[in-house]
Amino acid sequence: MSVLQSYKEFQRLTPKFWWDFGLHDMPLGVFRAVIKKQFTKNGHLTDVRVIDRLVGETHQHMKSIRYAFYNPDHVRNYLFAENIEAKPKDFLSKFLNGKE
Repeated sequence: MSVLQSYKEFQRLTPKFWWDFGLHDMPLGVFRAVIKKQFTKNGHLTDVRVIDRLVGETHQHMKSIRYAFYNPDHVRNYLFAENIEAKPKDFLSKFLNGKE
């Protein structure tokens, strides 16, 4: 039940969140869908302890959003982390990308 309450509270916070962090390059509906995706990606979890920990983290994120502890770049990196290219790990890949 607490997951659903957290989700509803986060969706109520979404318009202010979207406006305050200047995420106007995407429509509000798309932004809400991204938030929903963040909640549903852990839908397979069944351990109550893990779920409670994630709900606590969500409440902490909401508190940080309300008090503007995050900057817009941090928010974008958190919400769209799957779109960021992974850093090369082996020497040859780093060398070819010019990182070393």
